[in-house]
Amino acid sequence: MTIAHVIAVPPTVTPGPATAGSHRWDPSVVEFTVVVPFHNPGHRLRDAVERITETLFAQNISFEVIAVSGGSTDGSQATLADLYCTSVVIDPDIRDRGAALQRGFAAARGEWIGFVDVDADTEIDPYEVAECLHRARERGVVVV
Repeated sequence: MTIAHVIAVPPTVTPGPATAGSHRWDPSVVEFTVVVPFHNPGHRLRDAVERITETLFAQNISFEVIAVSGGSTDGSQATLADLYCTSVVIDPDIRDRGAALQRGFAAARGEWIGFVDVDADTEIDPYEVAECLHRARERGVVVV
């Protein structure tokens, strides 16, 4: 499996930098970080992030979403301003998906890190994102 294949088949979950343990709703500790690189996704950005945050919250998973612009010019990042546990990274030096993913991974605080592709033509299933986290926990695997 190549890195390109992993990136092309979201969602993906890997162990993050935090220590293991259950830290529900402690704002200083995050179990799951979802990195969302984007480039001019329009309304799909907010729709996907909103569904992901609602699903993770409903399942009592402590999480953060880090949306990273890969040179986006459509203003879609502004739609995320009021979403729960969501931060946006905009840096003019980030011009592509790979750099956006690297920045998001570097900023992640979660025990597990996942990412989704909102620029793809397919719709993100937020329950699949949560299920990937559950499978990773159960199996102790590096990539789901």
